[in-house]
Amino acid sequence: MDKQFRHISHKFIDSLSDGVFSIAITLLGLNVVELVPEISKSENMNTAITGNWPTFLSYLLGFVVLFSTWYQYHAGSQYVEGTTAWIVWQHGLAMAWVALMPFGVALLAHNLNTPNRKWAIFYFGVCLFGNYWTTMILLAFVKFKFKPSFNELLPIPEEVMRKATPIFLGFTALFGLILVSISLFYPWVALGGYVAYVASNVSPVGTLNRVKPMLEKMVGAGRV
Repeated sequence: MDKQFRHISHKFIDSLSDGVFSIAITLLGLNVVELVPEISKSENMNTAITGNWPTFLSYLLGFVVLFSTWYQYHAGSQYVEGTTAWIVWQHGLAMAWVALMPFGVALLAHNLNTPNRKWAIFYFGVCLFGNYWTTMILLAFVKFKFKPSFNELLPIPEEVMRKATPIFLGFTALFGLILVSISLFYPWVALGGYVAYVASNVSPVGTLNRVKPMLEKMVGAGRV
């Protein structure tokens, strides 16, 4: 049998992701830095700082989103070895959403305390959950091509990982769709939901270890 060209290593995707994440996180700080002239001209600097609370809140939320996403990304990618064209492009689309997060944060910073609040929260939610939506669309159309190879470090059977991943991705995509829809009617409720979701992702390794027994039980019962 003739030898075929090998696909690129997953380590190249990881290298690109680190660069995209670092730039996106850096861009988040620009909204805060831009406040310096305004704050400096104020007679009361502390009052000026607290008066710009939407900018600081947006920065904090955006940073936690991006850093926890980077954490989650590498927590899972350490077990992945093989790639396909569709897997590479799925990661590419994920990086596109990461690069868009500073836009969502800037919208929050400038509109959270204005009549445009609901739209700012709406588009921030789109940036927050967009990656899950595009991933589910890809899975729906080319599911049979999403077959990465996992190394021996994976603590659960490979087939279980492949079947369980779309379930969790789908749940998050649906949860995000609900919250983003709610933002048009109850923006503060939706923002609270975003915060709760972000807080739940600060320890992705802990989350994976907590769901591991559940997955093992599902396997034993033949449900996955």
